[in-house]
Amino acid sequence: MVYLQPVALTDGREFYEMLQHIGPDENGFINPVNGMEYARFSGWLKKQADMAQGIGLEDWMVPASTYWLMADGIPVGKGNLRHRLTEALAEAGGHIGYAVDSTQRGKGYGKALLRLLLEEAGRIGVAGDILVTIRPDNIASRRVAEACGGKLWRETAERTYYWFTQRK
Repeated sequence: MVYLQPVALTDGREFYEMLQHIGPDENGFINPVNGMEYARFSGWLKKQADMAQGIGLEDWMVPASTYWLMADGIPVGKGNLRHRLTEALAEAGGHIGYAVDSTQRGKGYGKALLRLLLEEAGRIGVAGDILVTIRPDNIASRRVAEACGGKLWRETAERTYYWFTQRK
């Protein structure tokens, strides 16, 4: 069974190890845990939990929730869901970012993760349609976006922009 699990302060080494299989800036997905000492991981978890509550945000940030994609109790991916966008985030970030453990790719987890994050956006009350930005050369993520119903809005040299209409 595949499901989303919110980040928790009690998440342990299996989550940390999974994040070591996602590059620090892989296809535009920023992963500061890659290469981080395990002793610092609990502080990163606390920051993620605080961000979901809007605590300790820098001026450019908005509340954002972090989730693990779990497959039969094992973490196989990570997703971020911004609760709203600023003008700058609409240009360079979007609502959703996601990545799958490099050892787990090609198993449909990217589609499952994006679909679940889109459902979660509606559940937590993200208003309006959902934006996902993808690097133009990331063909796998573009296919995932299109398979999940994303409509290509525009392309620049740095990003492609996909909108997802929320169902009411």
